[in-house]
Amino acid sequence: MSKQTILFWWACWWLLLVLWTIGLLRPEPIQLQHHLISPSLGWITAKGLHLGVYALLALFASLLPSSPSFKLFCFIILIMHACATEFLQQWVKERTGSLSDVAIDLLGVALGLGVWKLYRWFAPAKKKALSR
Repeated sequence: MSKQTILFWWACWWLLLVLWTIGLLRPEPIQLQHHLISPSLGWITAKGLHLGVYALLALFASLLPSSPSFKLFCFIILIMHACATEFLQQWVKERTGSLSDVAIDLLGVALGLGVWKLYRWFAPAKKKALSR
Protein backbone atom coordinates (compact mmCIF):
# COMPACT_ATOMS: atom_id res chain seq x y z
CA MET A 1 0.00 0.00 0.00
CA SER A 2 1.46 3.36 -0.99
CA LYS A 3 2.01 6.15 1.51
CA GLN A 4 -0.65 8.26 -0.24
CA THR A 5 -3.18 5.46 0.02
CA ILE A 6 -2.43 4.99 3.72
CA LEU A 7 -2.81 8.74 4.32
CA PHE A 8 -6.10 8.71 2.39
CA TRP A 9 -7.53 5.91 4.56
CA TRP A 10 -6.38 7.58 7.77
CA ALA A 11 -8.01 10.81 6.57
CA CYS A 12 -11.21 8.79 6.06
CA TRP A 13 -10.91 7.47 9.63
CA TRP A 14 -10.60 10.99 11.04
CA LEU A 15 -13.45 12.24 8.82
CA LEU A 16 -15.71 9.45 10.08
CA LEU A 17 -14.83 10.39 13.66
CA VAL A 18 -15.60 14.06 13.00
CA LEU A 19 -18.92 13.25 11.29
CA TRP A 20 -19.87 10.91 14.15
CA THR A 21 -19.03 13.65 16.65
CA ILE A 22 -21.25 16.13 14.82
CA GLY A 23 -24.06 13.58 14.73
CA LEU A 24 -23.77 12.95 18.45
CA LEU A 25 -23.70 16.62 19.40
CA ARG A 26 -26.63 17.84 17.28
CA PRO A 27 -30.36 17.43 18.01
CA GLU A 28 -31.35 16.74 14.38
CA PRO A 29 -30.53 13.00 14.35
CA ILE A 30 -32.81 12.46 17.37
CA GLN A 31 -35.57 14.56 15.80
CA LEU A 32 -35.27 12.54 12.58
CA GLN A 33 -35.35 9.31 14.57
CA HIS A 34 -38.58 10.39 16.28
CA HIS A 35 -40.21 11.05 12.90
CA LEU A 36 -39.06 7.88 11.14
CA ILE A 37 -38.79 5.13 13.75
CA SER A 38 -41.02 3.90 16.57
CA PRO A 39 -39.72 4.60 20.10
CA SER A 40 -38.88 0.97 20.89
CA LEU A 41 -37.12 0.40 17.58
CA GLY A 42 -35.48 3.84 17.88
CA TRP A 43 -33.75 2.85 21.10
CA ILE A 44 -32.39 -0.38 19.60
CA THR A 45 -31.31 1.46 16.44
CA ALA A 46 -29.54 4.21 18.39
CA LYS A 47 -27.67 1.79 20.66
CA GLY A 48 -26.80 -0.45 17.72
CA LEU A 49 -25.44 2.56 15.88
CA HIS A 50 -23.31 3.51 18.89
CA LEU A 51 -21.95 -0.03 19.13
CA GLY A 52 -21.43 -0.37 15.39
CA VAL A 53 -19.71 2.94 14.70
CA TYR A 54 -17.26 2.56 17.57
CA ALA A 55 -16.57 -1.04 16.50
CA LEU A 56 -15.98 0.14 12.93
CA LEU A 57 -13.65 2.92 14.04
CA ALA A 58 -11.65 0.53 16.25
CA LEU A 59 -11.45 -2.13 13.53
CA PHE A 60 -10.54 0.45 10.90
CA ALA A 61 -7.73 1.82 13.11
CA SER A 62 -6.50 -1.72 13.78
CA LEU A 63 -6.32 -2.69 10.12
CA LEU A 64 -4.62 0.42 8.78
CA PRO A 65 -0.83 0.39 8.62
CA SER A 66 0.77 2.48 11.36
CA SER A 67 2.95 2.14 14.41
CA PRO A 68 1.56 0.38 17.48
CA SER A 69 1.90 3.62 19.45
CA PHE A 70 -0.21 5.53 16.90
CA LYS A 71 -2.88 2.81 17.01
CA LEU A 72 -2.88 2.99 20.81
CA PHE A 73 -3.29 6.77 20.48
CA CYS A 74 -6.35 6.19 18.26
CA PHE A 75 -7.89 3.77 20.77
CA ILE A 76 -7.32 6.28 23.57
CA ILE A 77 -8.96 8.94 21.37
CA LEU A 78 -11.98 6.64 20.91
CA ILE A 79 -12.29 6.04 24.66
CA MET A 80 -12.00 9.76 25.44
CA HIS A 81 -14.42 10.53 22.59
CA ALA A 82 -17.04 8.18 24.04
CA CYS A 83 -16.80 9.84 27.44
CA ALA A 84 -16.61 13.42 26.15
CA THR A 85 -19.53 13.20 23.73
CA GLU A 86 -21.80 11.64 26.35
CA PHE A 87 -20.80 14.37 28.81
CA LEU A 88 -21.41 17.13 26.24
CA GLN A 89 -24.79 15.72 25.22
CA GLN A 90 -26.19 17.02 28.52
CA TRP A 91 -26.34 20.47 26.91
CA VAL A 92 -27.77 19.40 23.54
CA LYS A 93 -31.53 19.72 23.07
CA GLU A 94 -33.28 16.32 23.04
CA ARG A 95 -30.07 14.52 24.04
CA THR A 96 -29.01 13.04 27.34
CA GLY A 97 -25.60 11.83 28.35
CA SER A 98 -25.51 8.49 30.09
CA LEU A 99 -22.95 6.12 31.51
CA SER A 100 -24.75 3.21 29.87
CA ASP A 101 -24.11 4.80 26.46
CA VAL A 102 -20.42 5.17 27.35
CA ALA A 103 -20.41 1.46 28.23
CA ILE A 104 -22.04 0.61 24.87
CA ASP A 105 -19.47 2.78 23.07
CA LEU A 106 -16.59 1.08 24.88
CA LEU A 107 -18.13 -2.31 24.14
CA GLY A 108 -18.08 -1.26 20.47
CA VAL A 109 -14.37 -0.45 20.68
CA ALA A 110 -13.74 -3.83 22.33
CA LEU A 111 -15.82 -5.56 19.65
CA GLY A 112 -13.80 -3.90 16.89
CA LEU A 113 -10.56 -4.97 18.54
CA GLY A 114 -11.94 -8.48 19.02
CA VAL A 115 -12.83 -8.78 15.33
CA TRP A 116 -9.32 -7.59 14.46
CA LYS A 117 -7.79 -10.20 16.79
CA LEU A 118 -9.92 -12.93 15.18
CA TYR A 119 -8.84 -11.72 11.76
CA ARG A 120 -5.19 -11.85 12.78
CA TRP A 121 -5.65 -15.27 14.34
CA PHE A 122 -7.29 -16.78 11.26
CA ALA A 123 -5.33 -14.85 8.59
CA PRO A 124 -2.11 -16.93 8.88
CA ALA A 125 -4.10 -20.18 8.61
CA LYS A 126 -5.88 -18.85 5.54
CA LYS A 127 -2.57 -17.92 3.87
CA LYS A 128 -1.13 -21.37 4.62
CA ALA A 129 -4.23 -23.09 3.17
CA LEU A 130 -4.00 -21.00 0.00
CA SER A 131 -0.32 -21.81 -0.50
CA ARG A 132 -0.91 -25.59 -0.50
